[in-house]
Amino acid sequence: MKCPVCETQSFEPVTLDQHLQALMCTKCGGHWIKSFEYWRWRERNPDILPEVKGWSELKAGDTVQHKQCPECFKTLSRYEVGHDTGFAIDRCEVCRGFWFDKNEWEILRGKNLHDEIHFIFSAHWQKQVREEGYEANRERMLIEKVGEADFTRAREFKLWLKEHPQKTELLGYINQV
Repeated sequence: MKCPVCETQSFEPVTLDQHLQALMCTKCGGHWIKSFEYWRWRERNPDILPEVKGWSELKAGDTVQHKQCPECFKTLSRYEVGHDTGFAIDRCEVCRGFWFDKNEWEILRGKNLHDEIHFIFSAHWQKQVREEGYEANRERMLIEKVGEADFTRAREFKLWLKEHPQKTELLGYINQV
């Protein structure tokens, strides 16, 4: 096996979570989880919601270069996680294993997304991530145009209006400006 990031062959077995076996690269700290190990862990622990402290201070070691599967040497596919994680998970489309750069597993556990990894690879999840990105870009552009204070005020008004029972009438009134 060869590490997809640093290309060393120095892995050691580790337990990432209760009964979840993985291999950790001793040089870069990344983790390889075989697909069957993940699914076996999910079957054994359907209700595990561990409390994780200190995850918010961690920075993901997300590397963007193309990576090869450490098992079958095919190119890994990248899937954006979203949910304010700022990184992508790499998966082999052939053997279905997952590569996590340093600290990514811990961040997923901290956000309680570690038991939903299989959803991250779905078209629905990836569509949501793209939509989150579009919305964030739209908000950044509006902030640049109108300033932080006016944007904050408009966002508060938008949230209030969204829940108002007569929002249609209020929008009609506002559109007369």
